[in-house]
Amino acid sequence: MDIKKLTRGDAIVAAAALLIFIFSFLAYMKAEVGDFSRNAWASELAPVVSAAVITPILAAVLYIVGGLQPHPQVLAGLTLRQWAMPLAVFTPVNVLWSLAAVPDGAETGIGAIFIILASLILAGAVVATEYVPALKAPLGLGGGAPRQQGAPYGGQPAYGGAAPQPGPYGGDQPAYGGGAPQAAPAPAPAAADPSFQPYWFSVPDQRQLVDAQTNAPAGSLNPGVWYLAVAQHGQGLLVEVDGVRGVLWNVSGIQKS
Repeated sequence: MDIKKLTRGDAIVAAAALLIFIFSFLAYMKAEVGDFSRNAWASELAPVVSAAVITPILAAVLYIVGGLQPHPQVLAGLTLRQWAMPLAVFTPVNVLWSLAAVPDGAETGIGAIFIILASLILAGAVVATEYVPALKAPLGLGGGAPRQQGAPYGGQPAYGGAAPQPGPYGGDQPAYGGGAPQAAPAPAPAAADPSFQPYWFSVPDQRQLVDAQTNAPAGSLNPGVWYLAVAQHGQGLLVEVDGVRGVLWNVSGIQKS
């Protein structure tokens, strides 16, 4: 698993699950009169623990682990993230259902209210991350914003010296019948477009990266992950993945951040 694949949506899901765990130690139910109260872990409320606390935490773990896998693991015909979605969505319903069974003389505690709010955030993040590009952006410094990069792989660094000029007409020339003329130097690769701004993008299906000079396979891009385009490379894009750069020639259908 590659933790670099963690997204903003993953962070929201993890934070919501952590808050649910913390709030479970606050009063879930309390007496209308007096100081009597019970948290979600009380033996009298054993079913509440699984419905209101364990279920959303399990959903968060399945969702985050499912996104970190290089290849989605299928369990009973569904991926881990597909299992996580219904668990997360039904958690607020389970909590409200448990509160409807509050016995006479008791009322909802502050812990239950916070758990409902956190479970709504968790369910919303799980659903919204699949449709909102901003939540799919990589987590970390820069938060998905384009970053200034060095010279692209295969690019031509700029130097202060001027290019050499040809000699004057009539200057020293090779004698007739002399040795074979030397081959002209290969033209230098064109410099990167200075107007290009790096940006994050995702691909709709798995696509291959190739080396900029040899065209040998250099890696692959998977859907659901955001990658950084650092320069234009002919009709393709120069992409940086985990410090390695390669060219993506098939740019049809890509989604920009």
